[in-house]
Amino acid sequence: MTARITRLLTTTALAISALTMGGCALIESNVSSTTLSIIEDGFTPPTLKMGDVEMACNFSVVNTPLVGAARNFYGDPSLIETVMLSSAGVCSENQAMTDEMRYLRASRDKRADEALDARIAQKRHLTTAAHRQYAAFTRMRDKLEQKYFFKYGSNCPAFKRDFDELVYLLGSVAGLQAMQNDIAAQQAVGVPTDTAPIVERALGCLDNNKWWGAPQAARATVWSIIPGGGEGKDIKGTFEASMKLGEAKGVRLAHVMAAVAAQSTDDNARLRELIKRFSSAPGFTPNKDYRLIDAIAESQIQNISDRMWTQNAGTRTPIAALGKFWDDKAGGDIDADSFLK
Repeated sequence: MTARITRLLTTTALAISALTMGGCALIESNVSSTTLSIIEDGFTPPTLKMGDVEMACNFSVVNTPLVGAARNFYGDPSLIETVMLSSAGVCSENQAMTDEMRYLRASRDKRADEALDARIAQKRHLTTAAHRQYAAFTRMRDKLEQKYFFKYGSNCPAFKRDFDELVYLLGSVAGLQAMQNDIAAQQAVGVPTDTAPIVERALGCLDNNKWWGAPQAARATVWSIIPGGGEGKDIKGTFEASMKLGEAKGVRLAHVMAAVAAQSTDDNARLRELIKRFSSAPGFTPNKDYRLIDAIAESQIQNISDRMWTQNAGTRTPIAALGKFWDDKAGGDIDADSFLK
């Protein structure tokens, strides 16, 4: 009799313990889901309206681990992580650019040790950028595949939220950036080389008009960089139509895609044309709801301009001179302050 009572008490205690643990998990899951929903719907839109790229990327670097900790409370922060990791990658790319310009200046001055150190530092930052960007890509892909029951790059999801579409776009672009940066960093991360064609197919699922021409521009970039990828494609026409959309809708991400394509083929004349177009689009007004994305595009165009200036003049682009070049004054000396007048 005593043994039966003992077994009954033990079984009851275990059942209560399991129920209590399950109840806590359920409560924690609900709290995490609610918190993540607030971040996605309440915090993200105001952040996208800001124009301070450095603040946004530094915020993402600091707070992405905190958001990721929601997994410890049965939440899934993958979508907001995609946005934050994409933004954090901007910080690493900008740091890599600073070291690349240091490398270029040291090379001009024939300081071999400084040039080598700068190149090593640049590749370290590119490795970090590729890590962050590929993580953004995989978080987006895995979570949206689970949510919408589709195969990324093979068929299209039936999106229910604009936020999910935005994450799909940003994560896809991050995948392309991750592959490009990983190659520049001697494949230190190991981003699969088939990422680009998979992303190219996947971006066909997005409305090009709705998303400022960026999806088709990104596809055209892949057509440009993959051998044989442009066969039968109107690459220049695609870039042109996408840039017009971007200018009309206030987000010039397509211009960056076109510049990346030109850079990959060392077409400096085209690069100059694109930088001038970016900086002087008539009547351009940034989209107030996506100001941050246009500001990131501007910082990337600025980086490309800085690289060209440093290669040819030893300094980055002078203040208020984006779209102008060191040789615009025939026979004249470079005077950074003259561009302020």
